[in-house]
Amino acid sequence: MNVALSKRALIRIISFLAAVLLVAAGIAVQQHAAARDYRLQLENTYARALGELSSYLANISADLEKGQYVGTPTQLSQMSARIWRESGGAKSALSSLPVSDLHMDNTYKFLSQVGDYAMALSKKVAAGAQLSEEDRQNAEALREYAAKLNDYVGGVERQVRDGRIDVTALRTARHDGGDDTEGTRPAGVSAGFEDVEQTMTGYPTLIYDGPFSDHLLTRRPRLTYGRPTVTPDAAQQAAASAARLNPGDLARADDENSNMPSYTFKAENLSIGVTKAGGLVTYLINGREIGEERLRNDAIFRFAEDYLVSLGYEDMRATYYEKADGVCTINYAATSGNVILYTDLIKVGVALDDGSIVFYDARGYINNHRDRTLGEPAITAEEALQSVSPSLTVLSERLALIPTSGQNEVLTYEFQAKAGEGEGAQKVLVYVNASTGAEEQILLLLETSEGTMTK
Repeated sequence: MNVALSKRALIRIISFLAAVLLVAAGIAVQQHAAARDYRLQLENTYARALGELSSYLANISADLEKGQYVGTPTQLSQMSARIWRESGGAKSALSSLPVSDLHMDNTYKFLSQVGDYAMALSKKVAAGAQLSEEDRQNAEALREYAAKLNDYVGGVERQVRDGRIDVTALRTARHDGGDDTEGTRPAGVSAGFEDVEQTMTGYPTLIYDGPFSDHLLTRRPRLTYGRPTVTPDAAQQAAASAARLNPGDLARADDENSNMPSYTFKAENLSIGVTKAGGLVTYLINGREIGEERLRNDAIFRFAEDYLVSLGYEDMRATYYEKADGVCTINYAATSGNVILYTDLIKVGVALDDGSIVFYDARGYINNHRDRTLGEPAITAEEALQSVSPSLTVLSERLALIPTSGQNEVLTYEFQAKAGEGEGAQKVLVYVNASTGAEEQILLLLETSEGTMTK
């Protein structure tokens, strides 16, 4: 029997089919978005784990090197505790990476032993014994292995950041024991981790008894305390002045509701923050393309210092600087009489093509600066010198206020010293408590053609 469809029925059928297709398309889009969100979450997780692992390994390597120049048991104890914590953090970060089927037993063993060995040496010295030459050689071997592992992890992290490696491809997709095929495990990533694992077997057999600071940016700002709240228009005026623009050139962005509540503004390639309390410029970032380097160091520092003065910051002293990607970033510390205040820092980035300011960060200064009454040191520089390792040759000394790990600060003698002779001698900064004579901190001074930094 022939059934003739009316025009109305045909329209209903077509409408129904169209609705079905739209629903199916909507489900597909939703699933695609969910997959994209999952992938993004995975990428962020792996990228963060790589960054944390790299940071922990760099800190372990630096602290093991600093340990060669420790002069007191107290400082060695503090340094050993840091290494122990960093090694635990490194193991946690490594466990977050998708390398479980590579059986990184040697690497985990190394990270466990480096922390335990540091604590064992600390107990040895606390008991009145001296570190032997073998102890120092073992520590140096551990440092070399930590640096080697960090070099590889840092390389992977840079490739991920530059988009040359799909971070989700770190996952070892094959579990059937067969050969890897292209697209299942990228050569140079997991293969590189396997290479690292094989090298983590040559460090010495260890026989032992036993198995300046970002936290200062997390507390309530001191410089804005009690200051009145400024209007968005007043903040925009301050931002425009700091950016060398007219206020109308800036657009208001989302407020920053952190421990330092701020208005934020933006323009092409530019973002800038101003505190709601007091209207102080917190940061400026200009991401414009930098041209060919044309400036000498004296001009670079002059541009930076003139900029600080224009914002009302005087009595600032340049400490360390670094050139990278066409920008020279200089760390400035406040001063009080003959004391340098490493607690009160401002960073200024000068473009090497025309001297313009493309980076500025005063959050450390705003968090910590206040009127202080610094008493006279209880001990002389000569007495403080007794806490410096005899393996170091002291080149200079000055008073410095430095932050402690407990969010406090302490007046110290800063001794700049060197280990060994010749142009390649390692420069070391040793900080000795000006009241007690305790060794507070050790930093390695790195001087290159690209700047002077510490680690």
